[in-house]
Amino acid sequence: MHKELEVMKPRCKGLWERCRVAAVVLYYRLLTSTPIRALAAEKGKSTATDTGVKEVTDGIDVIKELVLGCVGGVGVIFLAWGLLDFGTGYSAHDTTQQSQAIKKVIGGLIMVAVPAILKLLGVS
Repeated sequence: MHKELEVMKPRCKGLWERCRVAAVVLYYRLLTSTPIRALAAEKGKSTATDTGVKEVTDGIDVIKELVLGCVGGVGVIFLAWGLLDFGTGYSAHDTTQQSQAIKKVIGGLIMVAVPAILKLLGVS
């Protein structure tokens, strides 16, 4: 039985190190996203004849930017997860896992591109 354990080697050497690097990159992405900049930029603006509508719309814009930033961050996570799954499926010659990973990658790309898509449509 001891010989069986020696023969079995992990297929994806360094997998945990790559995941750790991906987590650090995603954490940095979330820290430097646009909602933080939007909060800092909107705080100093005010007018003397303000009726309160601008404050409400500014708050809604900040919430919108926060949601779009979170969707983009989750999209980056899905993108990294899909690429990792694709590499694992490719090394194991598992076409089902490869196709599922490609779906994750495409979904992650769409989630990352949501703010740009909304700007093209004129919604944002």
